Amino acid sequence: MAEDKFEQAVIQKLRAEGWEYLRDYSGVTVDRLYDHWRDILNQNNAQRLDGVPLTDNEFEQVKLELNQNKTPYDAQLMLAGAGGVGTLPLNRDDGSQLELEIFYGDEVAGGHSRYELVNQVTFNHLAFSLSTKRRIDLLLLINGLPVAHIEEKDESLQNQWNAFEQLQKYDSDGMYTGLFSFVQVQFILSQHSAHYFARPKNERSYNRDFVFGWRDENGKDVTDTMAFIHEVMGIPALHRLVTVNMIPDAANDNLMVMRSYQIQATRKILDRMREMNNNDLVEKEGGYVWHTTGSGKTVTSFKVAQLLASMPRVQDVLFIVDRVDLVNQTFENFKSFAYKTFENRIKVVNGHELKRELKHTQTSHIYLITVQGLDRAVKSGLASKNRMVILMDEAHRSASGDAVDRIKKNLPRTTWFGFTGTPNFYSDEVNEVKTSKNISTFDIFGPRLHRYTIKDAIGDGNVLGFDVTYYESTYETDNEAKLSEADLEKEVYTSLPFRQLVVQDIKDNWDKIASGPIEMGVRQPNQFQGILAVSGKQAVVAYYNLFKKIAPEIRVAMTYSRDENNGVGTSDLQASLKQGMQDYMNRYGTRNFLEDQDAERAYLNDITKRLARKKPYNKGNDDDRLDLIIVSDQLLTGFDSKYVNVIYMDKIMAEGPLIQAMSRTNRTINKNAKPYGKVRFYRKGSVMTENVKNALVIYTKGGNDTITDATKPLNAQEQQELMDDDVLAPRLADQISELNPKIARLQELAGDDFSQLPRSEKDRLEFAITAAEVNGQVQRITQQGYALGSSVEDVQGQETKLNIADIDQLNTLQARLNDVNELLPPEKKIDVTNIKIAMESFASEIIDYDLLVDLLNDYMDQITTEKRQAIEDHVQPLDQVSRDEINSVLDGIEDGTYQEHFDTEILKKVRKQIRHEQQELKVYKWAADHNYNGNEIMSAYQLYLPGVELVDNPQLNTKLQEIEDKLAIGFFGTADFENELLKYFADITTNK
Repeated sequence: MAEDKFEQAVIQKLRAEGWEYLRDYSGVTVDRLYDHWRDILNQNNAQRLDGVPLTDNEFEQVKLELNQNKTPYDAQLMLAGAGGVGTLPLNRDDGSQLELEIFYGDEVAGGHSRYELVNQVTFNHLAFSLSTKRRIDLLLLINGLPVAHIEEKDESLQNQWNAFEQLQKYDSDGMYTGLFSFVQVQFILSQHSAHYFARPKNERSYNRDFVFGWRDENGKDVTDTMAFIHEVMGIPALHRLVTVNMIPDAANDNLMVMRSYQIQATRKILDRMREMNNNDLVEKEGGYVWHTTGSGKTVTSFKVAQLLASMPRVQDVLFIVDRVDLVNQTFENFKSFAYKTFENRIKVVNGHELKRELKHTQTSHIYLITVQGLDRAVKSGLASKNRMVILMDEAHRSASGDAVDRIKKNLPRTTWFGFTGTPNFYSDEVNEVKTSKNISTFDIFGPRLHRYTIKDAIGDGNVLGFDVTYYESTYETDNEAKLSEADLEKEVYTSLPFRQLVVQDIKDNWDKIASGPIEMGVRQPNQFQGILAVSGKQAVVAYYNLFKKIAPEIRVAMTYSRDENNGVGTSDLQASLKQGMQDYMNRYGTRNFLEDQDAERAYLNDITKRLARKKPYNKGNDDDRLDLIIVSDQLLTGFDSKYVNVIYMDKIMAEGPLIQAMSRTNRTINKNAKPYGKVRFYRKGSVMTENVKNALVIYTKGGNDTITDATKPLNAQEQQELMDDDVLAPRLADQISELNPKIARLQELAGDDFSQLPRSEKDRLEFAITAAEVNGQVQRITQQGYALGSSVEDVQGQETKLNIADIDQLNTLQARLNDVNELLPPEKKIDVTNIKIAMESFASEIIDYDLLVDLLNDYMDQITTEKRQAIEDHVQPLDQVSRDEINSVLDGIEDGTYQEHFDTEILKKVRKQIRHEQQELKVYKWAADHNYNGNEIMSAYQLYLPGVELVDNPQLNTKLQEIEDKLAIGFFGTADFENELLKYFADITTNK
């Protein structure tokens, strides 16, 4: 489909969704849009201006005010203004002062807000561009302010992702200044692909990781552009997207836009509150949001808290967490996300302070407090009949039944909403799974409002899957021993020999697991850290002492809290923790935490910063490195570090707590260095195998809020689906079987030892792309523990090995990859560190046209069979329609139609003309086959807009009625005629 025709289809759809197309302001220069904005300012501020329009001098003053917008963050604050109305100061020529209203955030689809669309606007005075003109595709204007910029690509002619680089180029040219600094969101549209992202703060900050697609309410990807426009870009959706769905990030002077699942969850909570308000009801159980770890729950919960606090009937919002350190961490995040006018409404309080604060009669606040602090306040007499909302973070663990009952009783007009990555479904005492005393998340918070599972997050690239290893212990017993099976197992798993074996296994495999990817034949050691989770404080101490004795080269620390079950020997445990803290302080030269009022918290805070490599431990100094932290329950939830790539488990866990613990390892970083989060289970491998599979099925498919469905057994198909969806790492043997044919192809191109350079550019490009992919996959399986040259067993017990025998052969492949990449033209070179980019380079082999243009021009100079064959070989990766177009060009060269050399743009125009002519021929042939007038059908096709319903295309509708009247098609035959014709138009437009 030609790009201009696709653009017309987009415009028509946007018009159907509520946007007014301004023909008089399309195809113009940017100066005309300034004139249009001036007219709107005069209209919306007529009363403030006393009926006297802005003078030229005054409007120049207004334009100068826009220079304050250095980033989209600045522009968002200007749009937000105070009380939802964005304003600009103005000193009038007569000396009077006033605030001009420029934007109405709360007047959605009404009031002063007007929604307009322009296209093909030319920028002719860009500050940082040598080009005198840049023409953009589409702009969406709210009150004359361009808040969204759309770039389209015809995916049959070029990669739609070229639009991303084009937007980045526009930014570097200085496009987003003045009036255009208000662009908040950028869109990339093609026929079958649609994405959006918040405009970055500068051209260096463009990052594809923050370009989002859209999922519908059922979690299905929306790739049809017309459906995407309906859900995301219509009115009021786009207005909300650039206002309530934007998050200003003060800490990074940046702007964030919420993803589809965050927007939908927020909307569900607000709808629940509106439903209650409309019915004049107060329901204590509002519902809960299930969004997996790593999905941005902090952003979602902040936006929900902010919007709830802005509701007229809500007096206050209580945001509850279960640890003091999380209160402070959440407070800093919330402050960073809040508008300046809202910052003072966010407060950290203890129970005593909360009692006092709830008596205020001012605007609503967001109070952050621990669940323990709120429970203590209730026990000491806190009670309120104010209309409030409680938002509880980590709802799976924060809400114990007794505390919740007390709080609900004393705050009777409070509605509860929970956020959790692993809802509680039921308790499993046999496997030591602790939920809320057999109270499910549903029981405390009410219905599940939205879900975004670990499977969804892995599919979106937000988190990693898991590479899991299980161990099973064998032991002998004296027949005289009178021990039950359970007692015997307890004796084994707490024994010194068992724990020595665990430590020895960690020591023996440390370099393999903690090292980085292979670079120049070397894996840099100690690039990652690990967690050892064990059963109880006594086990923490025992393992810590064993590591000091058996593996002193591994830097370990230990921690546990006073909140964990103490068991026996409490005083000895306190002394052991104090010694562990002293060892830590001596090793790293830290201040004396033992002198702090809360020594344990200060110590733990330093450990978490060191593991996450946060300030001051983010300088790459090896002396700061901590390798392994030994814990019982601490850090198994709520702690994130992309540098933790393995968790060792000497304890039985299941369901939510198990997924939470495993998820400490699945934060993303370089995919080659960390393809999966590693988990090693040392206790009861067969039990943990089932626990992991069952937990992943529940937390990927969506568990139930009752015990009945949570106990459904796992079947073989569900287990395979976990691997197919990349939740569990594929078996090494399967990955090797997939790799070996690719390695064989590389050997065909470069010799068995990879010593030869491929001769043709086509072969070099294929080699570079395939070698980059193979190198990445080899890096990943070595990170999973595969040793080059070794054999592994497949599911049938057959041995297989990778056809790269050792590090030297891999080094040769990497060297040849670098050599070949250097020989490629600059525009075809691939980023060998990023296989995604490499694959895109292959897809764009023809898209950039340079080599194709050279080949065609060479053929024009000298027509030979060999040169034509070379061109046909070159375009072989393209689809049949595109190959036919190039063949038509070749025929035109041979018959003298094309005698002047092509350049990129001329070739594109020629291809478009050929495609248009071919489509015309198809239309006339179809009309003849059906005994219709070809000219009439052709005129209808010229009015056809892909994806736009006939009812929304009045010109085509009128034309079809004319044809139907001429053909004397009866009333009952019109539907068949229209359906058949429109289906044919759709088919030829999409090249079917």
